Amino acid sequence: MFLDEHDLQTSTKIDALEAKYREIEAFTRNLFADMNDAERNRLEAIKHRFEELKLTLFQNSDHLLSQAKHPDSGCAQKALREAQLNMMFDWEQFGLTEDMFFKLYQCHRNQLTGDADLKARATLIEQILTIETNLTLLFKTRQISS
Repeated sequence: MFLDEHDLQTSTKIDALEAKYREIEAFTRNLFADMNDAERNRLEAIKHRFEELKLTLFQNSDHLLSQAKHPDSGCAQKALREAQLNMMFDWEQFGLTEDMFFKLYQCHRNQLTGDADLKARATLIEQILTIETNLTLLFKTRQISS
């Protein structure tokens, strides 16, 4: 039901992605609606920590990419790469994979382009990945509270 490699290709029609998003959103809506207040609060706290980590990882990745053209900043680059590795470890503690990070980061980068079709595609893919991430965080929340 979720994204497969074909969905990530630019040859995939945007209508197909929109249909997939609607299907996934409808399927998961009740799962999130059935949570009690305590579970919802735990999930929101974890989502908040996760979003902060994601934003930091994106900013760090952007900085690493921009500095890749300047090899003379070796010590700073090494420190950033080490920080990135540590943050990726934290990312995996949320139950998410490195592959998921790269997909979300690619969506983030594609939303910064001037190509309207690429932006729309990236936005839809990010919405689907966000639902998938929220499900993973929900299961992680339930795992921790059990």
